[in-house]
Parts: sequence; structure tokens; C-alpha cells
Amino acid sequence: MIPDHESPLRRMMADASGESYSALQSLDEAKGAAAVVVMEGDYGGSIYLTCPAQIVECDETTLRQLALDIDERDWNDPDGLGLFYERVEVGEGVAGGRGGGTVTDGIWLHPDLETKGLREAIQAVLSGRQARL
Repeated sequence: MIPDHESPLRRMMADASGESYSALQSLDEAKGAAAVVVMEGDYGGSIYLTCPAQIVECDETTLRQLALDIDERDWNDPDGLGLFYERVEVGEGVAGGRGGGTVTDGIWLHPDLETKGLREAIQAVLSGRQARL
């Protein structure tokens, strides 16, 4: 059984390859561990966003709502939505469909979300300046 705070896709991939996978249970824990926020849709079929937890100024409830708002504009399948806090180094990839994602020292967005013009609104939510997209 895979715990709720772990991405099933990345847990299974790590287990199959013998590599490590480290997920944390909360935003506060992630900030203390210099971990990253990973938002995914379609059960890992699309990585929406990655960013260092330390740059997130909104609360965890708002962060979860942001994930729902992003998903509504992309896959629109809340059952397949995931919000995870993982130990991944800057420059490393995050496995997932549609090319996966990348960890940067700022906000990485899937190119489709960039094309939809969502960056500024996402940044405003993450910085605590607005509550929703």
C-alpha cells in the first residue's frame, strides 16, 4: 500500500529501479527539509508544477486549491490530482507523463500551462497575494 503523501507513479518507479524516493507529509515539513512542491494531474500523467517549498507563502489549504484550479484548466480530473512534497535536487527531473517536470530554483510550469498564460496568477497564489487563480 502506497501512503497518500507519496506519488504512486514515482514510488513504483523507484521501487522497480532500486532508487530512492523521499516524500514528506506536509508543506511545513517540506520547508524545513528544503524539499520541493510537485503538482501532478492524470495520476502522474502530467507534471503541472514544481517549486521549492521555501518560496511558497500561501497556506497548505490555498496550495491544495491552487492544484485543483490548475487541474480544472488542464485534465479536469480531480481524482487523478496529486500534491506532493519531495526531496529532489535543483536540476533533477520529476518523472511523469507529457515529458515529466524539472526542479529549478523557482517555479517550473508545464509548457501547456505557460501557453495558457497561467504563470502570473500561479505566482500570485504561491506568494500569498491572491487566494485563487
